[in-house]
Amino acid sequence: MTNALRLGTDIRKVSGIPVLSVTGEIDIYTAPLFKQAVVNLVSDGNKDIIIDLSGVTFMDSSGFGTLLGATKRLRPTGGGLHLVGPNSTIQRMLRLTHLDTIMRVYDSEEHAAQVISGAAAAS
Repeated sequence: MTNALRLGTDIRKVSGIPVLSVTGEIDIYTAPLFKQAVVNLVSDGNKDIIIDLSGVTFMDSSGFGTLLGATKRLRPTGGGLHLVGPNSTIQRMLRLTHLDTIMRVYDSEEHAAQVISGAAAAS
């Protein structure tokens, strides 16, 4: 099985905010594809990025490392990563690693976009 078949990414916008939808498994083999998609969005000058993880069935430390690296690049600009729909195992790992304290988890892309837009309007 090739990496491309094990991980899918798609980028679209919700209320002008980029959404990276990810499907499949994020592991040592597919993490470079995931990382490149995230890095491209950061490099494009996006301050806030929504990552839809609802289609991700597995994520190892390389995936969590990608999330942390992107957060470190976005926070100085006042932005950050906003996660949507991670499964219970991924949510548990976010709590155990305390990553849930630096990136918020939302039930929907629309809710994440509302919170981001509200924060932008307040600043």
